[in-house]
Amino acid sequence: MTFGLSSDAKQPIYIEADTATYDEATGQTVYVGHVRSTQGSLIVDSDKMIVYQKGGKTEKVVAWGNPVRLKQTPDGGKEDIHGTGQRAEYFPETGILILYDKAVVWQGGDSTESDRIEYDSHKNFVKAGDPQSNKSRVRVKLAPKAEAGKPK
Repeated sequence: MTFGLSSDAKQPIYIEADTATYDEATGQTVYVGHVRSTQGSLIVDSDKMIVYQKGGKTEKVVAWGNPVRLKQTPDGGKEDIHGTGQRAEYFPETGILILYDKAVVWQGGDSTESDRIEYDSHKNFVKAGDPQSNKSRVRVKLAPKAEAGKPK
């Protein structure tokens, strides 16, 4: 799989929701209801999201949904990357996004399913599964590529 636009990590994060509650003591903002977060080409839709900040810097974003849905456009004009899971954790500093529980990531006809999928946009790396848990195996589908000049 290919990863998101290299410029995404340098973009601000925008969040829309039905309600937002900020707690200055904890540095947490809780967003509830039709939550949409965007950072460059990365779009995350969820039911609830908590943004954890320290010293004015976003350290972690956690989203829950039934499911959480994400979409990101990769460099080079390739097909968009899509993903779903019941929970997602995003670490803006490292570019790591982890999908949990019934997680699926797909691009075109290729897909990966697991209870945990880690997606590192800075290192172009995907890791699926959890060696500490044997409750669900990783399932991968690799679609055949059309030969040059032949229709799909």
